Amino acid sequence: MEIAMPRLLHCVVFGLLFASCQAVFGQPSGLLIQNAYVVSLDPQLGERRDADVLVRDGRIVAVGRGIEAAGAERIDARGMILLPGLVDTHNHLWLSAARGQFRNTPDTDYFALKKRLGRHYTPDDVRIGTYFGAVETLASGVTTTVDFFHNLRSPAHLEAAEQALLQSGIRARLLAGAHDDLGAAESVDLELLAAAAARARPGRVTLGLGWRGVGEGKADVAATGRREIAAARKLGLPVSVHSGGKRNGALAASGLLGADVQIVHATGATPAELAAFRKAGSALSLTPVTEQRVGYGLTVLDDYAAVGRIGLGIDGTALAGSADLFANMRLLALTASGAGKKETAVAPRRILELATIEAARSIGMDDQIGSITPGKRADLILLDPGALNMALTQDSDPYALIVYSATPANVDTVIVDGVVRKRDGRLLGVDVPRVMKEARASIDAILERAGVKPQ
Repeated sequence: MEIAMPRLLHCVVFGLLFASCQAVFGQPSGLLIQNAYVVSLDPQLGERRDADVLVRDGRIVAVGRGIEAAGAERIDARGMILLPGLVDTHNHLWLSAARGQFRNTPDTDYFALKKRLGRHYTPDDVRIGTYFGAVETLASGVTTTVDFFHNLRSPAHLEAAEQALLQSGIRARLLAGAHDDLGAAESVDLELLAAAAARARPGRVTLGLGWRGVGEGKADVAATGRREIAAARKLGLPVSVHSGGKRNGALAASGLLGADVQIVHATGATPAELAAFRKAGSALSLTPVTEQRVGYGLTVLDDYAAVGRIGLGIDGTALAGSADLFANMRLLALTASGAGKKETAVAPRRILELATIEAARSIGMDDQIGSITPGKRADLILLDPGALNMALTQDSDPYALIVYSATPANVDTVIVDGVVRKRDGRLLGVDVPRVMKEARASIDAILERAGVKPQ
């Protein structure tokens, strides 16, 4: 409300067109999307040509043909594909303005430079970077993101990230996580976590813990991990943890896993470790683009299938290069075929599910998002296949077309919670040149304070 009111007053006082205010806030009489090729990801509804979807009060209320809705705002989606909004299960939005700084040299590799830059971020830099990353992610067709904020240096830093997410319009789970200068046996600020949880309210942006796990099992580090996850569970917060190598075994043996834990990467996990993750009910986030960029190895879906609950993630635009979840879908599909030396190794539908309904299931939100199902929140995107890179015909398979051909450039419309955030290829209520200018100024100042010279 603190974010929305100034814009609402602006609409009233300055008499902007009613349609413009509608686009930002939605309207009580609803939104009717007409004549779309609906790819619902709902097993009961399937795919429907020339179908309508009615939205009221932020929820999907009907899917069918010839829906009547007097007074509803209408979007003619003739020739377009209507999908549930994409679900990004892992990101680091605070670092978004640092894109292009990780140059694959010994002194500019991702982990070393992230630590060096992170200590020079002010709360305002966090706000700017998070907002910059969030609006790009939203514009790219992602309506939900799990934002692992691992630069928590003060209450003001966390509040800045939260406010940026609220302002952006994206649905987000903000994970409060330790910064890189915090010792492995030092706990994240649990009092700050409790205070943030106490003021949290149900809505589009929710809170969780960006956990460091138990390391490789060293006693003092494991004890810290136990304290942190116990605090999160006492507060009823979901948990996410990076893992790989020896950390997988320590995590699997810790007795701390559960359905409330999402494991990220799990690079090099053995079949026994993956079986332990599944037995505990934990989920897995795979980020093929960044996992391959930093040299973790090939992200082969079959290697991780035993976990069960799996979703795809971007893992930060600074490292991934862009907020392109389509690229992650495509790379995962191609790697499956290439590694398996079999073209039919994975069905395109399965890949799309990992960025929609299965991604939602992996973060425990499949009852709210992930498919076009009456009763769920109205998080929807329209893809325009009229561009040269898609060229949809009546006989094209929509799943293959989306996975192997679509890019963020094909995202025409984005709707979150029933509110239109992007239309006709343009973000609504976002001053894009100003956002980019602020992001450039922020990262330039950070680089100067950190003593990182341009090359």
